[in-house]
Amino acid sequence: MEEIKVLVINDEGGNIQLEKDIIAEALEGKKDILTIKYVSANDIVSIEKELPEADAVISVYTKFDRKTLEQMKKCKIIATQTIGVNTIDLDAATDMGICITNVPDYCVEEVALHTVALALACVRKITIYNKIARNKIWNVDDIYEYGQIHRLQDRVYGLVSFGNIAKRVAELMKVFGMKVMAFDPFLDKDIFKEYGVQEAESLEELFASCNIISLHTPLTPKTEGMIDINLFKRMPRGSILINTSRGGIIKEDDLYSALREGVLDSAGVDVIIDEAEFESSLYELDNVIITPHVAYYSEEALIECRRKAAEQIGDAIGRGITPQYLVNKAVSDKAKAILS
Repeated sequence: MEEIKVLVINDEGGNIQLEKDIIAEALEGKKDILTIKYVSANDIVSIEKELPEADAVISVYTKFDRKTLEQMKKCKIIATQTIGVNTIDLDAATDMGICITNVPDYCVEEVALHTVALALACVRKITIYNKIARNKIWNVDDIYEYGQIHRLQDRVYGLVSFGNIAKRVAELMKVFGMKVMAFDPFLDKDIFKEYGVQEAESLEELFASCNIISLHTPLTPKTEGMIDINLFKRMPRGSILINTSRGGIIKEDDLYSALREGVLDSAGVDVIIDEAEFESSLYELDNVIITPHVAYYSEEALIECRRKAAEQIGDAIGRGITPQYLVNKAVSDKAKAILS
C-alpha cells in the first residue's frame, strides 16, 4: 500500500506528536503507512521540495498560489491552523480538488479579550501614562495635556462583522455599560436582536455612530482597504479604532494620517499590512498601541488549534468524510479525497 505523507509547516517547533496521534487514529488499519514530517515555515527550500509529495498539509501562513498548488499533484487537503484563509488561492484549490479547511472557533475568547484589552488601554491611555510615569511626570496639569478621557457608559461600541469573536466582544463591552452596534450584511436581522445589538445598515452609519470600533472581518479582495480616511472622518471626535483581524483591511496610510491629524484619538492594532519586513508608519506614533499578532495566543488555544486542524486531515484522508470546517465547499464534486 502506498505511503500517506502529511506535512506540518509552522514555526511552533518540531513537536508534532499530537498530530501523529490524531491522524493515525483516523487511519485505523492504515496507520503503518503514515509518515508525518515537520518543516519550519522559514525553510522555503524544504517546503518547495516536500510539497509535491504531500497527501495532506497542515500550515499556518504558508502561501499557496495557483502555481504552488499545481505542483501538489497528490495533495487532497490543506488544513490551516488559522481562522483566515487569505494565504490560499481558494479557486485554484477547488479546481484541483484540494479541500481547504480552517479553525474558525479555536481562539474566540483570546481574540475577544485582546480586542477589549486594546480598547480599554486606548480609552485609559495606559501606554502613554506608563511612559510619562517612568519619566516621573505626575503633575495633574501635565497629565491633562495628553488628551481627554471619557467614561464608557452610554457611549457606543461598533463592530465591523458580527461573527463569533465579535459576538463575544459585544458581550464584554456591554459589561462596561456601552451600547453596541454592528455591521454585517450577511447576517439575518434576528441575530442582532438575539444579542441585543443594534444593526447598522452601512459602514458609513456604523462609523458615524460609534466612539470605538473594532474590525473582525476576514481579509478578502472585497474587504482589502475598505476602511479608509472617509470612514475615519465620520467618527465622533476622540474616537478609537481597534484591529485584531488583518492589517490589509485598513488603508494604513489613511489610519496614520487620521491619528497624526487628530481625526482619531488613538488606535490599537494587533496586525499591520507588512508582517514580513515590519515596515509601517504607525510605529512613529505614540497614540497607537501595536502588539505582534498575538491576539490568538494562549497555551490552551494552541493545543485546540493543532487538534482541530489534525482532525480535519483525519476526516478527509482517514475516515473519508467531509471535514467539519471545509471552506471551499464547491470542491466536494472534484475532491481528490473520497468524501461521504
